[in-house]
Amino acid sequence: MKKRINMFQNMKQLKREKRLSFLKTCPDECIHALCEICFNLLHQTIKLGKDKKHRLKQKLKPIRVDVCKLGNSKLSVNSKRKILSKPQVGDGIFTILATTVLPALISALASK
Repeated sequence: MKKRINMFQNMKQLKREKRLSFLKTCPDECIHALCEICFNLLHQTIKLGKDKKHRLKQKLKPIRVDVCKLGNSKLSVNSKRKILSKPQVGDGIFTILATTVLPALISALASK
């Protein structure tokens, strides 16, 4: 888990243009980790406060169809990579990752 958190923190520090190009060439493990976050967000397995859930829902609303596809385990990695390479979806996922998911994961890890 610490390895994934470090990976996400490194991805979070990339600039917007580099993020999208990184997604086109990143290892499959990275794509799987991002899609696992989407799955967990959809199934609400990440514990968030009421306010954060509301903000998350508002951010996911415009890209909800794509996020559902990313959370589907039967979809191929190449298809997921194409979805994440779309500017609106990729940037949306990174924004959610930076503002909501990473702090929740870090606090969960610190409490253990």
